[in-house]
Amino acid sequence: MTKKKADLADDFSFQVIAGQLKGRTITAPDLGVTRPPLSRIRRSIFDFLMPFLPDSRYLDLFSGTGSYLFEAVSRGVVKAVGVEKEPKLAESINVQAEVFNIGDKLYCRCDDVFEALPKLKNSDEKFDIIMIAPPQYKGIIDETLKCLSQFPILADSGFLLCQHDSSETDRIESLDFEIKDQRKYGNTTFTILIAE
Repeated sequence: MTKKKADLADDFSFQVIAGQLKGRTITAPDLGVTRPPLSRIRRSIFDFLMPFLPDSRYLDLFSGTGSYLFEAVSRGVVKAVGVEKEPKLAESINVQAEVFNIGDKLYCRCDDVFEALPKLKNSDEKFDIIMIAPPQYKGIIDETLKCLSQFPILADSGFLLCQHDSSETDRIESLDFEIKDQRKYGNTTFTILIAE
């Protein structure tokens, strides 16, 4: 069923910044639970990631609108898996992946992150880059790192990328991971970790 024009006001829309899908418009339902990161933040972090993306396997936890998933595929990852527990958001990502003929590379699982990680481990999945961008101020990054320690799915030479409010920087418990770098973009900081 085609959406009425009035309903489009309830959607987010954003464009892929670079790569194969550059300029393509992605839409996502505005459910009041997430919003896409600012274009300047996506550009900055993916320009940093660019040397690592070609031929890599990318996992996006708390996928939200899917903006990072589409950017990753556009810039050369061979596989991008998202995990998003909100069914409408996960469905939106998967429908658009098919529309853009990248469904063979991009798939979003509709699942809770803490239930999905053991399943990914049991299926022997390994990822070169794992993005963690959860709701802020709730200690979810720490909980996710604990789960990733218990169910390791990071490839040997891979790394984690945690997005968080800059005020949370000093409160992240890195556990079995070593902090390699931190990049601050205004109120948003990305912490890069590797397995110890």
